[in-house]
This record gives sequence, C-alpha cells and structure tokens, in this order.
Amino acid sequence: MKNYDVIVVGAGMGGLACAGVLAKNNKRVLLLEQSHSAGGFANSFVRGRFEFEVSLHELCGFGRYDMPFGPVRGLFNYLGISDKIDWVDIPDAYRLITFNDENRYDIRMPFGIKEYIDKLEEYVPGSKKEVTRLFQAGEDVRKEIEALSAPMGTLKKIFALLKNGVLLHTASYSMNEVLDTFDLPTKAKDILRAYWAYLCTDLDTLDFIHYIQMLNSYIELKAVVPRLRSHEMVNCLVDCFREYGGTIRLNSKVTKINTLNGAVTGVELDDGTAFSAETVVCNCSPHNVFGKMIDKKDVPEYEVKKANARTFGGRGFCVFLGLNKSADELGLKDYSYFIYPNMDTVKEFKRMALPETNDVQNTVCLNAVNPQASPEGTCMLCMTTLFTSDYWGKVSPENYYEEKEKFALHMIDVFEKATGVRIRDNIEEIEIATPATFARFTDATDGVIYGYLGKKNDGVVARRMDKSGNSVKGLHFAGGYGHMLLGYSSALSSGRTVAHNILSDTEAANK
Repeated sequence: MKNYDVIVVGAGMGGLACAGVLAKNNKRVLLLEQSHSAGGFANSFVRGRFEFEVSLHELCGFGRYDMPFGPVRGLFNYLGISDKIDWVDIPDAYRLITFNDENRYDIRMPFGIKEYIDKLEEYVPGSKKEVTRLFQAGEDVRKEIEALSAPMGTLKKIFALLKNGVLLHTASYSMNEVLDTFDLPTKAKDILRAYWAYLCTDLDTLDFIHYIQMLNSYIELKAVVPRLRSHEMVNCLVDCFREYGGTIRLNSKVTKINTLNGAVTGVELDDGTAFSAETVVCNCSPHNVFGKMIDKKDVPEYEVKKANARTFGGRGFCVFLGLNKSADELGLKDYSYFIYPNMDTVKEFKRMALPETNDVQNTVCLNAVNPQASPEGTCMLCMTTLFTSDYWGKVSPENYYEEKEKFALHMIDVFEKATGVRIRDNIEEIEIATPATFARFTDATDGVIYGYLGKKNDGVVARRMDKSGNSVKGLHFAGGYGHMLLGYSSALSSGRTVAHNILSDTEAANK
C-alpha cells in the first residue's frame, strides 16, 4: 500500500487549489478523481458547432491588471499560473430585468464601486450617500476579517478595530435586516439585491456579511472568464500540481475512507486499491462522506446531527443554446442577465421549488465578451436557474424528457418576454441539464450544485466559528461544502485555506 502525506478526494476547484498549495510546499499529495477529467463542474462539452461551458459564468476575486490583485489572482500567482491563462474581462456587472406589472426594471450596472454608486444615483436620485455607506460597511467587514487572521502580536490592534466595528454589530443579521436600516428607496435596495440568485438563498436568510462581501468583491475586483472555457484554468491547475511533484489519478472513485481510533488512515477505491495517509481532504459532500464512505460505527454522532440539521442549496437546471445568428444580429448586447418576476427574494426563493412557479434565471451570452467563442455568424446562450426542492428526483423516468423539455421552453419564453429578443426561431443546438444530470455528472446528492444552504446558523460566520471540523482527526472539507460556501472563487479560496491549515498543523506538530 502506497503512503502519502495527504490524499485529496475530488479534483474540483477546491480540491485542485488545496492539492496545488500542498504540493508546492513539498507534501506528497495524491489527488483522486472519479471522472475521466479533472475540474468537476468546471468543464465544457461540444454539440455540433458549439463548445458550451458547463457552469462558469464569471470568476470574481481576480481583479484586472490596472487594479489591486484579488484573492483568486493571489492564489494563481502563488501557484505560478496567472499568466498562463488567457483571461477575458467582463465589461459590466449585470443587466437586471424584472417583468411584473408593479415594478418593472431594466437596469444595467457597471463594475467599479465609484461607477456603480454613480450609476445607481442616476437610477435612484438621492441614494448616493447611503449606498456609499453600505459599500464602506462592506470594506470595514473585510478589514475586520483580515484583522482576525493577523498574528497574535497585533492583538491590541485587533481588539481596537473590532470593538466598534461592523463585523461585531452585524454578524447575527441577514442582508435584508441590515439593508433595511439604510435610508434607501425600494428601487435602490432592489438593484443592490440583484446577485441574490447566485447564492440561492433569500436575503431574509442569508448573512449580511456573506452577501456584502460578495457584492464588494464583484463590484470592486470585477470579473473575468478564461477565453478557452474553464478547462483552460483546470488544465493549468493540474499541470502546476504535477510540476510540484503531485500525483493525480483519474477514473479513480473513492468508496471508503478508512479510520482507526477516530483518525483517518487512508482511502480505498471501487476496484479495491488502497492508499494510506494521515490527512484526507474531501472536495465532496459531507453527506456522501459520512453517509457512504466511512463505516457507520466510526461516524461521530455530532456529524450525523449536523448533516441532518442542514438544508441542501440549489439544484442546477441549465439550458445551453447554440444560435445560428450572431449576438449583434439578434440584439444580444449584454453578457449577464439577471431576470426575475420581482425582487421579493423570499417569495421567489419559495417559488423556485416547482417548475410552474420558477421564473428566475441568470443567462449569459459568452459571445458578448468573446466574439470568437463560437463560429462566425453564431452565438451561444447559457440559461441557468436553481430549484429549491428535490422536484426532479420525483419525476418518473417515463415523464422525465417531456418535463425537462417543457421547462426549458418555459425558460426560453421568460427570456424572450423579459428582453424582447426573439431567439426560438434561431436555435441550432439545444442541450438541457437537470439536477439529475448534475447528480450523474459529479455524484452530487439531489443534483445540488450549491452545497448547503447559507443560513444564519450555518452561514459563513457560523462555519468559521465551528471548531468541530476535525471531529474525525485528519479529515478536512474543501470546496462548496466548506466554510466559504458555494461558487468558484469561494471553492478556490476554501482549498487554499484548508491547505494552509494543514501546513500550520504540521508545523505545530513538528515543534
């Protein structure tokens, strides 16, 4: 049986980041991936003349060359791959469209905090002062979180910063609770709420700290996508991992994590092959790990209770369209469209449980930022929504294809109604991915692509303060199920954090 310092289970974004950082620090790392390719949801596929991106809409936390580096670029710089990827800048933050009769919006918002605040002032005169205060609160939260990670020698400075800080006063409140303390008209608040579907949690539930940090990161650091799809980024992460001495095995499904006396000892594959290590990092669901991969008698009672207390996040549903006209010909001028019936996040979150009431979507047109993304005279759309129930797990095999096609056509109708752009007559290729598709693709429970729901008792703040993560000694979680919650940038940051924690633990043990 071959021995490693660390075994990483799952080569998604969190697993790749964690493995790369550990390998660079001279750890003997084995990265195991059940699929034939690395990346998890970071992948693409070809239909006819079109290469579709599976899930990456935009990568925030990277920054541009004319501005301070973001945390994602900092990680990629550390691994030596930032300049090996051809990044495409996304020019604008989003277009927000609502189509109910009471509050119809069609609003385009820019990147850059000053530009964003100025544009919001145009849409809602008199809002500038309060919106500036809100973004400053977000910046204060960021500084306070950084202070908590500072060396103990600066403890006095930390206490001084936290004593009257935003973090202390807002940690237990939702985004809507804090937002309602600002003297802003409803329209201004609605514009600020636009990103909520990216987190698939209504803003009565989601931590203020989580949402404001995401909003600040997107608007200040802007967003990018790899020109050659997300697998360009994945290939660079895999290559650097190998260059640092790491070993990756594809088509290697881990079915068991071995433990002894409450500590991990290694893993076993479905073919019986075994590897040993005192540290295992899982880039997968704790439900799968504690429910399937560790002997029931060795699963701590706390983990069972925690898993049962949690709620799964959004189940993915995507419609990929290859259109036989260019974006300009069709009138698709924007990259990112947030389309909602209205901005009541609580109401729409509940309505996302069923196809007949789910009218929420985020649609991107890659050709708007990368005209060469598809053959000349064509363009692509990726329409994404989320389901807040396991509806698709209850659809019978006999009705599955009819149901998914019916809802895909509904999403197309919603897009045409909201934008006024006719696309149905120009569809050359269509592919539909339901939660069942994602479940098959990555073994994600219920087709969940967003980890556990970010609630007050299980959000960023709660997870950061949960010290029970090592209830099984040597077992760690990276990716969307980690402390940073969901999303590409969060998964990458989670992997880096877990790697640094492992390195710190090793250093402390050797002293």
